[in-house]
Amino acid sequence: MHVKKLMIAVGFAVFSSAALAADFEEGYEAANSADFKKAAAIWQNLAEQGNAEAQFNLAMAYHSDSAGQFNEKEAVKWYHKAAISGHPQAQEYLVVGYREGWYGLQKNESKANFWEQKLDQ
Repeated sequence: MHVKKLMIAVGFAVFSSAALAADFEEGYEAANSADFKKAAAIWQNLAEQGNAEAQFNLAMAYHSDSAGQFNEKEAVKWYHKAAISGHPQAQEYLVVGYREGWYGLQKNESKANFWEQKLDQ
């Protein structure tokens, strides 16, 4: 379990950048300290304001159970919001999700192609 949380923290680190708001950085610091519930709460607020990075990280938190509860439906909702906001990693997740039928999504080649084309733009 400890390794899983460490991997999540590393994943969050990859997707954060110095240009993000202090609140986002506070969420990153919480995740880096393995306080994933605090990080998810911070990112929830930012995600609702349209921050694509926070939307993606929140999706990952729901998908990995680090938000305090595993909720694949909620994760997919935030992956979609992040993808619509132009987050390339979220778009990639949706390509694979629709192509392979992952994340509770039905296989849908048309939707997979849609998100794949967004990556090329």
